[in-house]
Amino acid sequence: CLWLPSQVNAHRCHSVIDPKIYLDNCVYDLCMNDGLKEMLCRALTAYADACRREGVDISEWRSLTGCTLPCSENSRYQLCGSACPATCNDRAAPSNCSSPCVETCQCNEGFVLDAGKCIPKAGCGCEFEGRLYAPGEQFWGDGTCMRRCICNPQTRQASCQVAGCRTGEQCRVEKGIQNCYPISYASCATSGYSHYRSFDGQRFEFQGTCQYQLAGLSKKSQELVDFRVLVQNARRGGRSVSFSKVVQVHVYGVETTVSWAYRGKIMVNGVLTNLPYQVGTGKISMYQRGWDAVIQTDFGLTVTSDWHSRATVTVPSTYAGALGGMCGNFNGDRSDEPAGKDGAGAGRSWRVAEPLGCGEVDVGACPELEALANRQRGINTECGIILEKTGPFRECHSKIDPEGFFLDCVSDYCASKGQLAVLGQVVTGYASACQAAGLTVYPWRYHVFWSECPLGRVPEPGYRTGQAGRHEATSWSPMHDPMPCFIPDEEEYL
Repeated sequence: CLWLPSQVNAHRCHSVIDPKIYLDNCVYDLCMNDGLKEMLCRALTAYADACRREGVDISEWRSLTGCTLPCSENSRYQLCGSACPATCNDRAAPSNCSSPCVETCQCNEGFVLDAGKCIPKAGCGCEFEGRLYAPGEQFWGDGTCMRRCICNPQTRQASCQVAGCRTGEQCRVEKGIQNCYPISYASCATSGYSHYRSFDGQRFEFQGTCQYQLAGLSKKSQELVDFRVLVQNARRGGRSVSFSKVVQVHVYGVETTVSWAYRGKIMVNGVLTNLPYQVGTGKISMYQRGWDAVIQTDFGLTVTSDWHSRATVTVPSTYAGALGGMCGNFNGDRSDEPAGKDGAGAGRSWRVAEPLGCGEVDVGACPELEALANRQRGINTECGIILEKTGPFRECHSKIDPEGFFLDCVSDYCASKGQLAVLGQVVTGYASACQAAGLTVYPWRYHVFWSECPLGRVPEPGYRTGQAGRHEATSWSPMHDPMPCFIPDEEEYL
């Protein structure tokens, strides 16, 4: 810490700035950081800068102390350089500078400072209304997005023409960037055995094991990026109803598949790929969020899948009225949703592939569905936990209507004959929707799976809610059978 005051002619500054406080700070910082060299260099720099601000010249000291100052490409170290470096906005700045010199990295001859880098003078771009834009950069020439401009790299002049935002967009500033942004977004979802909710909020049931178009651009336009989202329900374990889903996204010439067959990974153009993964410079981003795989594009399309039974498609308002598929046309009118009138018919009309043995089946109604729904409304476990006013989803009810999720839960509860795993999947769907909206969800899994058992006991392995024991009883009733519980071994319980 004595290097600067004693060895580098800094004594000329002592009468102006007392070095004692700098010396004490230097010793303290080195002590607290185990003699870290960077702390020494910071302390010496602080005293040297303070001297220069008072007009006292300090001799070169960095080479003696080993505190070199690295400079970026096309620049060099200057002990006493101009405080007003040449930039693209003002290349004559150094000659007009009245500020005292500073220790700096100065651009080499023929280069100027731009955004922290030294670039060739020829690469400066255009100045427009006091702001600098890079060659080829497009920008809005007014605050209402009515004039679109581009910086001509040859002439270094900006040329503008009349423009505007598309239908479904508005001009605003986000993260410091003015642009046309979507007014809103809409989501479509498919979950469980047969549940669908369109972009316009229409709910319907459909059961099929072929491949169907969930959503896609039906009205081709140069202003909208073409895409397709396909879904296939797979029969597993000999069940008569489809459950596990394979989701496929086609956009920008890339085919991305999310399947239950390789949980935690995705298939990109036929190659099994780990997450996260990116195509182009942010054109398509793929990553895992919670239980879901997320496929996100730069134009606002987001597709999620939990690798099992739940998938969502979210699109910006610019696609309103331009879509087709089982998710509907996104025109704000539920009455013209074909799926709302005939779910099976709508599904067949959106078939895109027919794997061997695929087809549609009549979903049918649970014979005790109404009675089961009434019973579930009266309890705070199983499906009833979704509606519980003081339950784990209490902060979500006012933002995301729980009724549809509850009815889907009751329907799957009946169709699966009370399988706990099925209940968990449906409730997870509501929890995910709440969390995606930024809402707080409190612990809920204990209440769904174990709450009917006394403290210290858990459900029997293989137990299905509402079904006594592990037997496939032909006379199963979701109304009366108790939950069999047992005391687990310590290791198993942990």
